[in-house]
Amino acid sequence: MPNSESIEKKRSQRRLSWDILRVVAVCSVVFQHVTHQAPINHPELGPYPVTLPLQFGASTLMVISAYFVCVTVRRGNTRQWLRNRLARVLPAYFVAVLATYAVTRLAVAAFNHLRFDGPISLLFGDPSAVAGPTAFPWYLPDLPDLVGNLLMVQAWSPDLHWIDASYWTLPAQVMAFVAAAMLWRRFGWGGARLPALLWTLVIVPVVVRFTLRGDDASQWIKSVFDGLALHRVALFGAGVAIWLWTAHRLSGRHLGAYLLAVLVAQDAHARFTDTPSTIAFGVILLAVVAAAGGPDWKVGPLHRLAPVITWLGGISYGLYLVNQELGFVVARVLVDAGVGPVERIVVCVGAVILLGWLMTRYVERPAHRRLTSAQPQAVRTGGSPASPVPLPRPASQATIAGAGPLISPELLAATGARISHLR
Repeated sequence: MPNSESIEKKRSQRRLSWDILRVVAVCSVVFQHVTHQAPINHPELGPYPVTLPLQFGASTLMVISAYFVCVTVRRGNTRQWLRNRLARVLPAYFVAVLATYAVTRLAVAAFNHLRFDGPISLLFGDPSAVAGPTAFPWYLPDLPDLVGNLLMVQAWSPDLHWIDASYWTLPAQVMAFVAAAMLWRRFGWGGARLPALLWTLVIVPVVVRFTLRGDDASQWIKSVFDGLALHRVALFGAGVAIWLWTAHRLSGRHLGAYLLAVLVAQDAHARFTDTPSTIAFGVILLAVVAAAGGPDWKVGPLHRLAPVITWLGGISYGLYLVNQELGFVVARVLVDAGVGPVERIVVCVGAVILLGWLMTRYVERPAHRRLTSAQPQAVRTGGSPASPVPLPRPASQATIAGAGPLISPELLAATGARISHLR
């Protein structure tokens, strides 16, 4: 057990920069879903007096996740590293899917005026209507949707629906963790192969997007493209490129050219219909570069707010898992109760924070501790080296974000050490 002096030393070394970025990203996801996405999905929930239409939070979390994959995969046993990452991400995801499915079925039964024959039918059966069609019907997820989401294959089939659209980043992150572990064991990420791979992650998906993956493409092409999240793999490349730059293995000009290419590619995948979100993402990418290569931001007012920022950063994965679909349900309940739009924003955000804390406190952290308790301490990279308690990390967006449904489990906190010590 570390003594109190060593714990205080570690806490004092924790870099606030990463927590600030994590909180800005996840809060933008929450606020964008509450104020902008909710009225689009369910018109009866809006409009709101203020909205955030920009979608950049989940993408930011994906970049940070990839950066810390590079920082941590090089430590200790790679297989144990991968088990640690999956133990961080998957248990909370499975619980969130089950809980969201159950709550959504119960809520939609009431919103759509549906009748079920009993508790089992309510959760898994087909309903019958007790009234005429509703003006704004909600989608009722079924058992195939539940199984598909638990297996993370919902993007591969048009017959499956997302239990929560935010979850699209989790399959992408799991695939990225596996790929990182395999590449590290096989090649060690040395030489010129890694920069070449990074450019492949940008160029190939764009070429496929505009030559093969059109709206009239064969279903198998759509399934492969969407299932592998090829429209967002360049985000992982951005995180890796930033790490290479901090390790002096990529020049500043090369990094700038690569990040610009990532931004253009992301806008191209959206058919250049959401350029403001791409610009916002570009601005926060500059902040990620500053956090990775510059001094900590623990100064002035940010220093005084550090406890709140660190706490929110610590529950960021939980916030990401519960913010969208459950937030929509809370908003609809408030609408039916006659609560005004401003009050709805406050209550929805507060509910998301509460649910995110509960998910972190009672699911993510306990499950991670139990699943990794047999591992040697030296290879447990789930938390910041500056924190005695492993902190939850994922994200995504991502929504990693509107682009889609990220938080990053890897916002791991290896942030306590200086970059020079990580080479």
